[in-house]
Amino acid sequence: TVFFVYAKNAPELSENKLTSAGNSVIYDANGDKITSLGNENRTYIKTEDIPQQLKDAVVSIEDRRFYKHHGVDPVRIVSAAFSNVTGSSAGLQGGSTLDQQLIKLSFFSTKKSDQTLKRKSQEAWLAMQLDKEYSKEQILTFYVNKVFMGYGTYGMETAAKYYYGKSLKNLDLAQTAMIAGIPNAPSTYNPYSSPKLATQRRNDVLDA
Repeated sequence: TVFFVYAKNAPELSENKLTSAGNSVIYDANGDKITSLGNENRTYIKTEDIPQQLKDAVVSIEDRRFYKHHGVDPVRIVSAAFSNVTGSSAGLQGGSTLDQQLIKLSFFSTKKSDQTLKRKSQEAWLAMQLDKEYSKEQILTFYVNKVFMGYGTYGMETAAKYYYGKSLKNLDLAQTAMIAGIPNAPSTYNPYSSPKLATQRRNDVLDA
């Protein structure tokens, strides 16, 4: 099938890619350029140091079935397609799992126009390989450390220190929810530049 033709030419899964800063140019959900990577500002956090309330917040807003699927979630894809057709807001979550988001950030451009069938096929294939080779906790740790969080910061531990002056483990529930909501659109949901929208997003996380 076309999927397997594209998949066999996918990049090789590499832990170095999963832990590195990632793309040289970052785009938001609308395809607008957010930033170019220079010297990265990132504090790496270990799996055992990530607070459970942050894990719960990220999974609830980004990928509720994270612990049930194997990298790609057919239920999620159908739900996202239905929401797109009907225009319903039932899905604050799109069709991509956390695994797919991590793969996109690690191996591919996030620019909307680059999201071709070939790219999507390779992304899905690598997400399934990722799920085979790493535990859910490892995948979540890669994600928490990888995401762009606005103002030149990468990773949620870095963002906690930047926005609140303290580590993730010292954030309250509302602050944790704010941090978990930023990666979807770092410019739109930024507590400094867009406090109103950031607060709405935080509330979505708390309600998820």
